Amino acid sequence: MRRPVEAAVREAGRILATYFRNDTLTHEFKSPRDMVSEADRHAERYLMAELAKIDDIPFLSEEYHPRTALSTGPLWIIDPLDGTTNFLAGIPFYTVAVAHWDGAKVDTAVCYIPPLDELYHAEVGRGAFLNDAPIRVSDTTDPAHAVGAVGFADITKGLPHDTLGVFTSVIRKTRALRRLGSAAADLLYVARGGFDLFWECGLAPWDVAAASLIVTEAGGIVTDFEGGDDYIAGGTVIAANRALYPFIRDEVRRNFGPRQDHR
Repeated sequence: MRRPVEAAVREAGRILATYFRNDTLTHEFKSPRDMVSEADRHAERYLMAELAKIDDIPFLSEEYHPRTALSTGPLWIIDPLDGTTNFLAGIPFYTVAVAHWDGAKVDTAVCYIPPLDELYHAEVGRGAFLNDAPIRVSDTTDPAHAVGAVGFADITKGLPHDTLGVFTSVIRKTRALRRLGSAAADLLYVARGGFDLFWECGLAPWDVAAASLIVTEAGGIVTDFEGGDDYIAGGTVIAANRALYPFIRDEVRRNFGPRQDHR
């Protein structure tokens, strides 16, 4: 299954590249801060058509089926353009993400960062790869030496609590924090060892489903903010190498606040 999925994801990236930094690209606001463009829609139409040839199952995706929930049946979970704000601003950091959900878990994942020609993939129990070379999470053990990543989807969505308190605490205890503007890319860079840790709240399944498998297959830990396994549908995610996971988990718990609806 993986090779045909990779081919479809690469072609979706090529489609996006034809729109990138194109002044004629049309876009609209779905909400005061959330945009969608013809590039998103074109890439998603293509992916849905090609993936249906591989496995004709329902889709969980941002633009076409936002109300489909994770189920006991198989699904394709796709994000044709994670990082739309970057894309529309001409910033070359965005991701195509595809996950195959077998009814209980993601068993196959492919992600592509087109401007860098970085294709990531993983299958359960088979490891994680970048352009077919094995990847592993970092071996950093001291938070003071760590480079982390964070996103602020919770703030842009106006959720009642936000992660700024976590940010304020963690940035004082680590070497650096970064924000790439694509949750999938943040997770991928944890998987490849570029980032040592990552957290974000307010995410949707298509933001994290594919890249989270790549992190775990690269030897990392992925949980929700409570330390559980509801990170795909639950709206919160923590990802880190095994040595630093307790540090960021405890920082989130101490600084984020009580459990709530995180989506």
